[in-house]
Amino acid sequence: MIRPIRRLGWSLTLAFLAAACGSDNGGNTNIVKVDPTMSESAIASAFSGAAADSTLEMAAGTYHFTNSLNLSTKNGITVKGAGMTSTILDFAGQTTGADGVVQSVPSGQTVKVTFQDFAIKDTAGDGLKITGGNGVHVNRVAVSWPTRTQHGGYGIYPVQCKNVLVENSSADGASDTGIYVGQSDTIVVRNNVVTHNVSGIEIENSFNADVTGNDSNNNTAGVLVFDLPNLPQVGGHNVRVYNNQLRDNNTPNFGDPSGTVALLPAGTGGLVLSNTKVEVFGNTFSGNAAAGFAIASCFAAFSLQTCTTAPSGYNPFPSQVYVHDNTFTNNGANPLAHNTDQNHPSFQLAALLASGFSPSQGAPGWLDNHVSDVIYDGILGLGGSGNPFQICAKTNGSGHFANMHLDQFDAQAPNLNEILTFDESAYGCTLPALPAVPVPAL
Repeated sequence: MIRPIRRLGWSLTLAFLAAACGSDNGGNTNIVKVDPTMSESAIASAFSGAAADSTLEMAAGTYHFTNSLNLSTKNGITVKGAGMTSTILDFAGQTTGADGVVQSVPSGQTVKVTFQDFAIKDTAGDGLKITGGNGVHVNRVAVSWPTRTQHGGYGIYPVQCKNVLVENSSADGASDTGIYVGQSDTIVVRNNVVTHNVSGIEIENSFNADVTGNDSNNNTAGVLVFDLPNLPQVGGHNVRVYNNQLRDNNTPNFGDPSGTVALLPAGTGGLVLSNTKVEVFGNTFSGNAAAGFAIASCFAAFSLQTCTTAPSGYNPFPSQVYVHDNTFTNNGANPLAHNTDQNHPSFQLAALLASGFSPSQGAPGWLDNHVSDVIYDGILGLGGSGNPFQICAKTNGSGHFANMHLDQFDAQAPNLNEILTFDESAYGCTLPALPAVPVPAL
């Protein structure tokens, strides 16, 4: 009986190893090998011709491309390298196509995709762009621009997707946003490192998102939760930002002056713009020279006409925003320290914050000689008073909450300190905890 038992043991071991190998390839058994000795056209054909439920397995090495890599839109493809520092897709010589790795799923299709264990660098445009996916998993993918003079807009960029998980990845140097998820639903962005981007992480015009466990440092702004008036999907809601490190985000804004993020002053820890139901808790905001965390309406960034003629369902005012139990350290000490280009749009908001440091007679100016850790633009609309939009901030240490009352601001004679109020008790309310977003079952 010894030999049959041994055979059974070997059979179980082999079955286990086969299952383990299969899971590392997204359960796919159709594996297409790719290596750096292959021609660019052969690799491009492997990407564009990938079959459903197949794995493109890229060996270690550096791959050089002059064109974008367009991935097939068949369901269940896995694109897999040998590691973020081992498999490098280099687009420094790119002459055709703006982006690096691209998958554009036609409307109405349900397509899952996995990207893991490789790096993309020096794309002319976005690094990894996925449009229209339903079940998007990005794991251990690095995007950067170490040599290209003009950096692409977005690092990791799922848009118009559902069931998105971005984890254990990195983005460095995006001229817009390192990790951006826009016009999407059911999103988890966790345990990533984002550095030297204009915006580290952005959730834009999206529903049901958890942003957690990330280290966002040395960007212009650490994290953004935006709902913009000029996109097909509006009404962003139910976003939790929790247990992140948002530190030293003081990189001067190098974004396209025509873009929305160009308005951000260097030194912004985080910002909510016109979203509904946002909970920000358990984060550490430290060393952000302009402001720790800000809450603003559409009117702080766009014209009256733009904000009031947006598609149906758009609310220009932030509402039900709950900022609580965060740690703030050394934020808002000098809004102009890293905003020196007076011709860049970001200078305007930096100068506005700085105008609160010189109290006029009878005006308090910023308390404790720094911009309050949580600031609110205070724009309520015609006849508004009190706290109609349920902006709540409490248990964030002693860094103060400030209402800037920007609906009273005189642009011809800018003097923020005359309209600042520190009515913390009026905004020290409590809102129900938002539900956790289920991690997409990928």
